[in-house]
Amino acid sequence: MTSHNLMRKKSNYSKGISAERIVKKRLEKKGWLVKQSKGSRGPYDLYALKGGRKFLIQVKSGKSSLSRKEKRRLRKAAREKGATAVFMKVKGRKISSKFV
Repeated sequence: MTSHNLMRKKSNYSKGISAERIVKKRLEKKGWLVKQSKGSRGPYDLYALKGGRKFLIQVKSGKSSLSRKEKRRLRKAAREKGATAVFMKVKGRKISSKFV
C-alpha cells in the first residue's frame, strides 16, 4: 500500500469519526442519551435512548452508503437489543436519516 493510499484511508476514517460526533451532538441537543460504540467496528456506531425508545445507528459520511450485509447486521443487532435500526448520513452540515 502506498503512503498516498494509507493517508486516504486515514482521512476516510477521520471523516467517519467526525460524522459520528456530529450526529451524537445533534441528538444530545434534542434530549437523547447517546453512547458511541467502541472502535465503531460493529454493526452500529451509536446507541441512542430517549423516552423508552432505543436506536442503534450506523453513521456514514459523504457519498458512503450501507451495503446489504451492513443492513442485515444492523437489523439483527437492533432486534437482539429491542431497538430500532437507523442509518444516518452526514454530508456537509446536512444530516439525513432513515429506518433500516
